[in-house]
Amino acid sequence: MGLSDLDLAARALLALPQDTWAAAAGQLIEAAHTADLWRKCHGRSHPGGGTGSLYAQASLLPRDGSPHSSARYCSALLAVLQALEIWRQRGHREV
Repeated sequence: MGLSDLDLAARALLALPQDTWAAAAGQLIEAAHTADLWRKCHGRSHPGGGTGSLYAQASLLPRDGSPHSSARYCSALLAVLQALEIWRQRGHREV
């Protein structure tokens, strides 16, 4: 996972109400993981989830173009990172 994955996921959260970010970030990560497992099993992209990267999953959603330096963008990025940490603590190692 790279910075572009995190950036696009944060921008997808920005298009949503802030009180939904934690849940939405978790769902985004789970959806990317599901698409990744599909890709590994079937040898091709998931029909509704792309390649299984967080970038591919977030690119399916509406996004906001807030500047990287805004407090709101930083909060959205933090929500993605926190959701990723929770996901990894449950035993997952890849997105």
